[in-house]
Amino acid sequence: MHKKYLIIGDFSTRSKFYLQAVRKTLANNQSIIILVPDLSLISYFTRYLKNPYSILHAGMTKTQRWLEWNKIRRGDVKMVIGSQSALFAPSRNLGLIIIDQEENETYKNDRSPRFHAVRVAEELSRLAKANLVLGSISPRVETYHRAIQGKYQILKKSSEAPKNITIVDMNSEKYVISNTLEKEIENTLNQQQKILLVLNRKGEGTKFSCTDCGWIALCEKCGLPLIPQKRDIVCFRCEKSSPPPFSCPKCHSVHLKPMGLGTARLKKFLSDLFPKAKIIQVERELDGATTRNNWNIAITTSYGLKFNWPKIVLVGIVDADQGLNFPDFNSPQKTFRDLYKFLRIGERGMVQTHLTENYLIKSLAQLNYERFFLEELAQRKKYDFPPFVQLIRLLYKDIDKEKAIKETQRIYKLLSAINHKQYAFSQPYPCFIEKERNKHRYQIVIKTKRPASPAGGQLDQEIKDSLRTLPKGWIVDVDPINLL
Repeated sequence: MHKKYLIIGDFSTRSKFYLQAVRKTLANNQSIIILVPDLSLISYFTRYLKNPYSILHAGMTKTQRWLEWNKIRRGDVKMVIGSQSALFAPSRNLGLIIIDQEENETYKNDRSPRFHAVRVAEELSRLAKANLVLGSISPRVETYHRAIQGKYQILKKSSEAPKNITIVDMNSEKYVISNTLEKEIENTLNQQQKILLVLNRKGEGTKFSCTDCGWIALCEKCGLPLIPQKRDIVCFRCEKSSPPPFSCPKCHSVHLKPMGLGTARLKKFLSDLFPKAKIIQVERELDGATTRNNWNIAITTSYGLKFNWPKIVLVGIVDADQGLNFPDFNSPQKTFRDLYKFLRIGERGMVQTHLTENYLIKSLAQLNYERFFLEELAQRKKYDFPPFVQLIRLLYKDIDKEKAIKETQRIYKLLSAINHKQYAFSQPYPCFIEKERNKHRYQIVIKTKRPASPAGGQLDQEIKDSLRTLPKGWIVDVDPINLL
């Protein structure tokens, strides 16, 4: 009988378990599929594997994929490693599926069919009678909930020695770097040790604005604030960039400037505070070698989680509240996941926040995943969110705003006429990101306590028929990872 495991621990702990499972499976002459969220991680697996393997990912050409699929189909290779598309490889006599960093959002396909790799892997392991191993340092709330219900066997590394994590109340502070963090940075620099500061906002600020009338530069396509960079103002959603205007188009004032705090502006601020320190920004434009060069302070966004850092003594979270400002059920989980990983990198940490009593902040201060999980689970139960209900998101996009409103209202009336007590339909409402590439976005969210199977076989026939007949322009997303 196939078994399912959830292993919780750092990568070295997880990789040891993976290798034991791989060797045992190969000894039984069975094949293996290994999923990783980032192709750069493949080398960490392959360095220990002596058997031939195939690598599959979405960036391959049709010819490359065809050649690899033939090797797998013939049984020339018994190991397949890659992104979520590797799940569909024609592996013969499948015995093991491994999904590392199962909490990673890349496992949710953002195009039709909008499947989640973990759900598909569960069904594939059941059909093939193969073992399934999920690995994470901070698994999704839904996954951990299923595990404590007995759906997975939980394997944990024994708890590590507690780290010194300090919460800094920013309500009485005047500057972006508190007096407490400034002193800690100064002490660490005096000891010639490295510091990592985390701020998940790139650029010179959060918006480009007129100080006289309050006008804000917005992306014409997406309606989002344009983020000031060194020379241009940029929309990070559609990646459009343009030079900033010389004068305000509303009041014609020339008093325009970046507002808010981004990594580039933080670097300038720190350069004034610590002029002798070598400060770097670690973002997509830089590679991993940069993080190994001579520096004192590194400023990073969440992109920094991709790198292997040298010894870091101090990790400072500049704005721990930022991710909690989004009106989405998954925001606390995403915020905790990233900050938890960063704080584990350093020997000690400091968390700047305006929400000192928030359960997420307190859980971070203790590096206590279980505490966060229990508190977050209670919140989700209170407000009817996964894992206590299943979400189905119906998203409609159209250039004409009035058409988008009328169409979502029409479908809402059609669905709400279906008399099923286990379904709750939200009124149509604009998405938080209301505009994308010139199209207005409106949505209806369905909540049901009857979960659909990975194959989609548990929804009532009337609901399924209604969703299948939705006209062009509609997107049906079962188990969305956000509602933004």
